[in-house]
Amino acid sequence: MQTSTIAALLTLTLVTTALAEDQTTSDLAKFRAAYTSGDGLSYVVINDAKGEHVYRYGDASRLAAKKNPRGYVLFTCNAPHVFIPDDERDRAALAKAAVVKADDQRFAELDAKYLASCHNPLVKSAIVKNRRSSQ
Repeated sequence: MQTSTIAALLTLTLVTTALAEDQTTSDLAKFRAAYTSGDGLSYVVINDAKGEHVYRYGDASRLAAKKNPRGYVLFTCNAPHVFIPDDERDRAALAKAAVVKADDQRFAELDAKYLASCHNPLVKSAIVKNRRSSQ
């Protein structure tokens, strides 16, 4: 193979990779902005053919995503799930995902649903109780 052909193939590969990364970034810009903003526990809802899937994540996942956009860690009751934007199925799921923060009216509903499906006594509600000291 000639050097010019190899250079052309390498250039084509680099351009294709860059375009794919740009597409991934633009497809997930709204999700990423919601995922990386705020603080405390938040829920992510993903609807697919099997129904509604409720995940939650917190500040550690948020910080990791701010530092490196190559993955988003979401948790079910007992297990972490890493969604990789470079994976076509994960990208499609995240593009349709809704991030629900504590100030969203659906937060309490999702918190109850998450806890109802969880039989781990160590997993607690994400609803922050106001603790006012009586003085």
